[in-house]
Amino acid sequence: MARLVKQSLGQEVTRMLKRMIIDGELEPGQRLVEDRLAAELGISRTPLREALHRLEQEGLLQKRSAGGYVLRPFDAEEVEEAVQVRALLEARVAALAARRAAPGQVEALRANLTAFREAAARGDVVRLAELNTEFHLLLRAAGGSMLLARLLDEIEGVVERIIRALVPLREAGEWSDEDHARIVAAVVAGDAEGAAEAMRVHVLHGGDAVLDTLRQPDGEPDGARGAGAAGESGAAGTPAAAPAGRPSGKAAPKKP
Repeated sequence: MARLVKQSLGQEVTRMLKRMIIDGELEPGQRLVEDRLAAELGISRTPLREALHRLEQEGLLQKRSAGGYVLRPFDAEEVEEAVQVRALLEARVAALAARRAAPGQVEALRANLTAFREAAARGDVVRLAELNTEFHLLLRAAGGSMLLARLLDEIEGVVERIIRALVPLREAGEWSDEDHARIVAAVVAGDAEGAAEAMRVHVLHGGDAVLDTLRQPDGEPDGARGAGAAGESGAAGTPAAAPAGRPSGKAAPKKP
């Protein structure tokens, strides 16, 4: 993999590790080995430690008393709280986008919607995840609120990791397509209230699917299925295997 440019290195490492967590490339209970990760990313341990500490603060990692970090377990109550907060923030972003979106940004949203439908028709789950992430980022850019973007960046890691673990992306793609279309239509019409409501319903839709799974007797609230399924993103699944060349954080393969 390409080595990171050493500008805002702590932020770059944080984003990369967060994406690995959301995409299921790091398994629940897997210990993150600093030396290994630092070598694979081509960085010193200082920015890596900063990133790990940041992700601990955001609720994605848990520090072990014996040293190192592991993915933090989650429960239904925490998921529900995170989804509710995200719904409020994303709804505000959509309302701002309806008021502020420039013509070029509207066209980008339309193009994203078209590409999303094409990927869904092909069953391309990797592309669906990419486009879903892009959709939410395009809306944030159109909304123009750095504060909301920053708050969502902090909370979405928890939500996305859980959604991808428990909701198959092909299933999520069916209602995501319809939800996205309603959001875009409201933005195009300059309907701030309609955009906010469509986004709120969209986020809660994904959250309800996760909560239904978590509350089933065979639900897996510890995220054990995270690497084997995919889910709606908002920033949204990825195949079980990590792409070649991406850091694993594992010191050496061995049985637990």
